[in-house]
Amino acid sequence: MEDGLDEGSATAFTVLKQKLELDINFAPRLVKGKTTIDIQPQSADLRWIHFNARQIKPTSIKVAGRTATFNYSDLYQRVNLRPGTGIEQFHFPKNRLQRHAQGTEDELVINVPDNVRIRELQPEDDAEAAAAGFSTLGEGKYAPLKVEIEYVLENFRDGLHFAGLEDGDNRYPHAYTRNPPFPGAASCLFPCIDDGNTKCIFEVSVRYPRTLGDALCKAPAPAPDADVQTQPNGVPKADSVMSDAEDDPLDLTEEEKAIEMSVVCSGELTDDIPDPTNASRKTASFFVSVPVLPQHIGIVIGPFQHVDLSEYRDMSDDERLGSNAIRVHAFCLPGREDEVRNSAMMLAKTLDSFTERYQSYPFEKAYKLAFVDDLDCDTTHTASFSICSSRLLFPENIWEPLESTTRALIHAVASQWIGVNVTAANSSAHWIIVGGSWFMTEWYLRDLFGRNDHRYRQKEMMDKVMQMDNRRPSLCDLGEYLTLDPAEREFMELKAVLVLSILHNRLLKQSGKNGVDRCLYRLLFNARNEKLPNAAITTESFLDICEKVGHQKLDTFFNQWVSGAGCPTFECFPLFNKKKQVIQLTIRQTQGDPSITKEERSLAAEDFMREAKEKAHGFRPTSEWPAFVGPMTIRIHEADGTPYEHIVDINSSNVKVEIPYNTKYKRLKRNKREKERVAAAQGLDASGETQEDVTFYSLGDLFQSNEEIDEWRISDWSPEDEQKMENEAYEWIRVDADFEWICRANINDMPSYMYVSQLQQDKDVVAQCESIQYLAGKEGHKLISSILTKTLMDPRYFWKIRALAADVISQSAKPSCDMVGLFHLRKAWSELFCTPGSSMTRSNDFSDRSSYMIQKAIPKAISRIRGPDGKAPMEVKGFLLDVIRYNDNRGNDFSDDYYLATLMRCLSDCLASNRQDLVQNRTMSIMDEMDEMEFTKKALEELGRHQRLDEWIPTYQNIYTTTAMECATKLMIVGVQSLEASEFLQYTRIGNSDIVRIKAWESLIRLGTFQKPSVLKYFFHDLQSDPSPYYRAQLLRVLDLAIGQIAVGDVFVPAAPKDAAMGGLVIEREVSQTDRESELARRKLDGALRGLKTDLAANETLKKALEQALRSTTLSASDIAELLGFASFFVVSKNELHVHRKLPRFWKAQHVGNGRLRFFQGGRIRTLPFRPPQSLGRKQSVAQPTPAPQPPQPLQAPQAPQAPPKPPQAPPAPLATPFGGMKVKLQLKTKTVATPPSSASPMNTASGAAAQRTPSGSAPPSAKERPPASGLVIKKESTPAPASKPMSPAGFPVKKTHTPTSASPLPRSTPVATPVATPKASPAPTSAPAPTSKDATTHKMSVSKPSVSKSAAPPNAAPPRPAASGGPTIKIKPPKHRLGPEQPGREPSQNKEGKKIKIKNSSNKKSRIVKLRLPPHKLAAVASRTPKPRPAVSFKKRKAEDDGNRPIKRQSTDPSMRNGVKNPKVKVERTNDTPPRLLLKLRVGRQNLPGMKQK
Repeated sequence: MEDGLDEGSATAFTVLKQKLELDINFAPRLVKGKTTIDIQPQSADLRWIHFNARQIKPTSIKVAGRTATFNYSDLYQRVNLRPGTGIEQFHFPKNRLQRHAQGTEDELVINVPDNVRIRELQPEDDAEAAAAGFSTLGEGKYAPLKVEIEYVLENFRDGLHFAGLEDGDNRYPHAYTRNPPFPGAASCLFPCIDDGNTKCIFEVSVRYPRTLGDALCKAPAPAPDADVQTQPNGVPKADSVMSDAEDDPLDLTEEEKAIEMSVVCSGELTDDIPDPTNASRKTASFFVSVPVLPQHIGIVIGPFQHVDLSEYRDMSDDERLGSNAIRVHAFCLPGREDEVRNSAMMLAKTLDSFTERYQSYPFEKAYKLAFVDDLDCDTTHTASFSICSSRLLFPENIWEPLESTTRALIHAVASQWIGVNVTAANSSAHWIIVGGSWFMTEWYLRDLFGRNDHRYRQKEMMDKVMQMDNRRPSLCDLGEYLTLDPAEREFMELKAVLVLSILHNRLLKQSGKNGVDRCLYRLLFNARNEKLPNAAITTESFLDICEKVGHQKLDTFFNQWVSGAGCPTFECFPLFNKKKQVIQLTIRQTQGDPSITKEERSLAAEDFMREAKEKAHGFRPTSEWPAFVGPMTIRIHEADGTPYEHIVDINSSNVKVEIPYNTKYKRLKRNKREKERVAAAQGLDASGETQEDVTFYSLGDLFQSNEEIDEWRISDWSPEDEQKMENEAYEWIRVDADFEWICRANINDMPSYMYVSQLQQDKDVVAQCESIQYLAGKEGHKLISSILTKTLMDPRYFWKIRALAADVISQSAKPSCDMVGLFHLRKAWSELFCTPGSSMTRSNDFSDRSSYMIQKAIPKAISRIRGPDGKAPMEVKGFLLDVIRYNDNRGNDFSDDYYLATLMRCLSDCLASNRQDLVQNRTMSIMDEMDEMEFTKKALEELGRHQRLDEWIPTYQNIYTTTAMECATKLMIVGVQSLEASEFLQYTRIGNSDIVRIKAWESLIRLGTFQKPSVLKYFFHDLQSDPSPYYRAQLLRVLDLAIGQIAVGDVFVPAAPKDAAMGGLVIEREVSQTDRESELARRKLDGALRGLKTDLAANETLKKALEQALRSTTLSASDIAELLGFASFFVVSKNELHVHRKLPRFWKAQHVGNGRLRFFQGGRIRTLPFRPPQSLGRKQSVAQPTPAPQPPQPLQAPQAPQAPPKPPQAPPAPLATPFGGMKVKLQLKTKTVATPPSSASPMNTASGAAAQRTPSGSAPPSAKERPPASGLVIKKESTPAPASKPMSPAGFPVKKTHTPTSASPLPRSTPVATPVATPKASPAPTSAPAPTSKDATTHKMSVSKPSVSKSAAPPNAAPPRPAASGGPTIKIKPPKHRLGPEQPGREPSQNKEGKKIKIKNSSNKKSRIVKLRLPPHKLAAVASRTPKPRPAVSFKKRKAEDDGNRPIKRQSTDPSMRNGVKNPKVKVERTNDTPPRLLLKLRVGRQNLPGMKQK
């Protein structure tokens, strides 16, 4: 960046319009795109233009018509584990993903050319802007610029998905964009500002194949660099392997080839014309006139069939709306038109309702939806267009998907208003978008399905939220975690709409007419009139709208329900005061009461991954629960049957109120009810004029006559209960009757008969549901069964209430109750679904949906009945087996697939009750055992028959197969059926339905096979290789379940087979205290995380499989992020990189003549490490003498010959090592021998002086003067070697001198002329490791002194001194070791005068610099010699064998003499202040000197 240039002004601009041109090919899969973006600079200093772009390959970029340079960083090139990294480096791609998600990583940076001038606006620019379609130039001061980007897209991991193109896939090929509700996917298809806030208008032009045959044919001239892919298989073909261009690779009929391809896109279709240059291509153009986010541009291409859903609009609505009527167009693959009509017929009326209740349709006069395959969610929302999953479609002869499909499609329509037109300004406002769109959906479903269905669904949602809202973030904070796990969005969809629902009820009660629907109307009105900036809502702005509409302050409501987490729990204590004629009601909140000890909910396997991800992202649940405040409606039904409502202000955690009592005469209704019963028994007309005081007050008033009571075995209240009811002051009390709270309210001391009165007399389905839930908590009783049987048989009840009553009746099927519950259920079945006077079930008739649901509910309730032994009674088993075997669906217009699937589950429930084996039940007779075995055999045959039937006649979504696998899993877990994993593995193969494959994997996980190596590898291979986004997303959910089971310790372990020799005796091992503590710890998140890490830390198979999956080029960024998050739970990250290099080869030298050597690598491979010489690479004291008062430590005699110690692994300093970079290996060999100090030896004097000049505590020298740590010793001698004749620098021989050695080991002294063998009784000390040098970088070679080994000495002996190293012996050979161990027992070499060769010594430097000059052919001659092997360890000097070609004494070879003639390349350098230096000149190329400073 230039100096003085502000970064914000250099990159600030506004996007005005974006034009997108796409050329999409199916064979091969290739997209060529060009986008033109009109931007308006915010500063004249604009220098860089930043765009989001992923997985594309930019080919050309122009700014204002001039070619611009750019920097492009593709996320998908760096999101996988790179070569050389392992699973321990998972944190690198994880951090990259986080940076891209946060927008801190640059993706596409365009440099504005220098010749592009940023000019100010001119008057003519406004006319050009109006012609281009945007009119926002008045906000800026500078004229817009056009940025043209051309690119190619070949790898499709996100953004665009091709379906039906894989080999063996018989589906119709089609392609569609993936539009998640979060930014990041649009930039995978075209460059844009994909930040979730930048909106603009769009022009989209798509070039596509004209027919299906054109789409599946090879391109006539593919690009040279394009990958040649296997021809896809959209429809059945003869041979997918054939790839000859002359032949047709697809077995298509002429009719199939002629199927027209079509494009459906966001916006209004402006043109669809044939391509003028290619008759097999067409081009469709669309225009989005309303500014939208890039993620809300959706495109689908395929052989879609058009279905006009506007025909389901009434004629009156067409006439009333006229030209304002919105056309509804649906598109589906061939053959599914009827399913589309059956599933989406309500959408035309939905659009009309939303238009009238809220605001007019925000986009063009048409709404489109297309049904595609492999979509990873139910619906995705784009501008005027919804992409829906084909899984939502269902035929007209099936009832089950009706409710779920209708909710999903209506929500897709509602998202056009809130979700596409109005978006969230930040993550904390995302709950408004989710809650607002679902609120619109629920309020329309109330009109469509009825009030009872709406109220019951609200009750179910509230119970689910009360169960889920534990250790959860608040709605404001939840927006940050929506991308972590699908369960986060599911929870937001539940709680957000409930919060708006209770807000709606409070506003209605306060104002009378204005609720949340009016708040949404005002929100959309402000967005349309541009009063809402960028049509983006925030929590603060929505609060302001609600306060203005409701005319009340809502700060407290938003703080506790939006910003706060959790829901209240109320304990109510009513007491009637006869004296005051009031009801004293105490309401206490218990969710934050510290005096009440609550049992903390154990961590479930399904919730582990979600909570672990939240913790990893910094979320910590709050332990303190606030006291919720607000108005609450208390409804008291007094004795006269009149409900009285009282509004109580809850302003603290403990509230006491007195509610006045209004009825003067008690129990009037009870007397009327008695008269009603008498009139009914006498056959009188209870509603006639003669019976003025007899009326029907309650539901469930059946079986009043004595005959019916006896026939149905109806029980009534006892006289004592009747007396208590007479004395009660009120019928019942309801807390929060108008649904103004998300809470759980328990009314203490309210007797059961009051709940029964509420069930029979309150018409609200929520009140009826609360009564049945209360009775379900009671122990089974004949009276409860009788009351609920009346509820079941009364068709005036909502069908879900009747089904709930049937479920509770089964609790009364106990021997203590004479199995009356079973009798009532079978009697109800016979009355409703059997031939009159017979137990034979009549033919099915599912035309009445309520009756069909009851027909499914009764068998489910019967299957839950258990006997005293825990098993299902034989009567229950026989009933269910007969119902499924004699099912007759002839003449029924509806399918019985789901009905039979329900019966299959009921059979498996009965079989699963046999987990108590027959050995433990000694009371069972032989006949009963035979009956049990016969039933088990027949039931398993029935389950298998339906499973095989699904293979021949496929059911809707293979419901038979998925149910059979679910039943088999249950039976294998309880041990009724043998565990066979292969039974499920066959359904995981490609070719089966995705739903079947997912169910098979779920069964395998629940059976505890996940940690088996073969299953583990197959699972991750299936995950990384499958092209379906839906299948991968569901497999990740299965993976979450598997990891959760391991973490909480809930993995299924098959029971060990019993030992027949022991007579079935089972020996139970007592669980230790540690096991119990570990099990308890796993019930909490921290303990589960520790347990998971312990269990999986050593699982190398899992790590390898996960590592392989992270290298996949198929997984999307979200898939990779989930796998990386999973890896972070048990893999320890390491900041290291393993570099794999080939083993080096030994170098060889060849004399080529004229004094030249050729070095080359031979065939021999080096396998041992070459350690760097420490003496040449770093500064270290050679020998630090011990102070005089402290005697040296004695040397312990070794027990056996030992190998020399290895040197420390310390990297050398390359530039300070004289030998570091030369390709020639110079092996310097010195010999040292431990000798006693002698004053007669001149070397001792010199050595001692040198030791005194170098104190042990001196400061470390510089890099150039860095001495080695030890002497330079390479090879050991096993026998004493005779002293060679050392050569002086002048080439004259010198005499041998012998220095006697003492019998006891002494400190190493200075070398002498003639080495003396060391006695065996006191072996020489092992010296420190001696480095060698592989290469050389300078002509100076620093030879260090060997380190001093301390040994025992007499008290009067001198302190140990460092031994001087001898002269070097140069040996050139292929390198073996970089650093060899030091050889003990060697004596340093000497020259003829008995002096050291060029010892450069100072007070702070102990090193020896030897300068040698040797011709290359001499080096080659020396290199050709092969040294003889030496024994491992020997402390004796041996005589060197004279081969006639090398000096007598190798340690002091004088290379300056050659056959008695002075060598000009070797000379002795003498100066006045330093000892003589021997210089060796070598011919070495500069390129062979790495690390040398260039002079």
